[in-house]
Amino acid sequence: MIGLLLIAVLAGAGAAALQRYDAGRADLIAEGVTIGGVDVGGLEVNEARARLDRRIVDLLQRPLRLAYGKRRFQVDAGLVDVEVNPEPALAQALAESREGNFLTRSLRDLRGEQIDADIPLPVEYSEEAVARIVAGVRRAVDQPMRNAKSSVSLVGVDIAPSQVGTSVRTHALRRAIERRLVRPGARRSVAVPVRRLAPKVTTAELERRFRTLITVSRGARVLRWFVGRELVKEYRVGIGQAGFETPAGLYKVESKAVNPSWWVPNKAWAGELAGKVIPGDDPRNPIEARWMGFYDGAGIHGTADVASIGTAASHGCVRMTIPDVEDLYDRVPLGTPLYIA
Repeated sequence: MIGLLLIAVLAGAGAAALQRYDAGRADLIAEGVTIGGVDVGGLEVNEARARLDRRIVDLLQRPLRLAYGKRRFQVDAGLVDVEVNPEPALAQALAESREGNFLTRSLRDLRGEQIDADIPLPVEYSEEAVARIVAGVRRAVDQPMRNAKSSVSLVGVDIAPSQVGTSVRTHALRRAIERRLVRPGARRSVAVPVRRLAPKVTTAELERRFRTLITVSRGARVLRWFVGRELVKEYRVGIGQAGFETPAGLYKVESKAVNPSWWVPNKAWAGELAGKVIPGDDPRNPIEARWMGFYDGAGIHGTADVASIGTAASHGCVRMTIPDVEDLYDRVPLGTPLYIA
């Protein structure tokens, strides 16, 4: 064909031959033209349209699948009004292919030259619909963070477990959906991005804090010893007398001592001993054998006054028999919670 046209030109009929050649290519897209990244060069418009349908339009109509853990969500193209209209892009591709005149177009073709044109293929969708989908995913996936909580009573401790919260990263999810809606080659699955909201107080933390527990019932005059939230042993005790009541509340064992000295409170009831320190081997020292202090001079200790066990006779301390306090002392770590009621 090229040879014949050149001969025709040389023979003086070149212009007419080139016009006829160009007219026969009026519906042909020039080599080097792409639409939305799809090569449509050398194709007639109908052929280019069919190729775009296969390569882009059909792919963009496939549903998106969102996943978080075992949860699955599907986004159909119709749900977000995905629309692809290739006609303006095809018209532009043909217009760029027909730039110039019949002579420049024909010579370009005869020389095997290409034009460099990448024409975008706009994809439209409903931003409002995408926002609704993101909001729906968030409602399904979001979980509030919950701190662990402890509830201590005379019969032990209950621990309401903590919960790690999740919060959908809405902006990131929306961007991920929108990118896939307009990119035919993108994967049609999205892992829902979330933030993990760590509790400030965890179940494990409270389990450690209450691995051991002492409770004292002032009414029943009973001390209970718990390990791993299970009752291990009970002891009869004495408590503070009227006006010197053993303080109620949640405390912890802050100090421990064997055969401790008695730091006598500087109180009127202490008489001539007020403010003094009585050594552990002094017969005037009422703190026998062991000491576990918990609050403002109050503590758990042994006593030789066995008759006071089961009564309210102390000046605020919790009294135990010497064998019992020695037994408890060996079990109790520093920091053990102590609940008195």
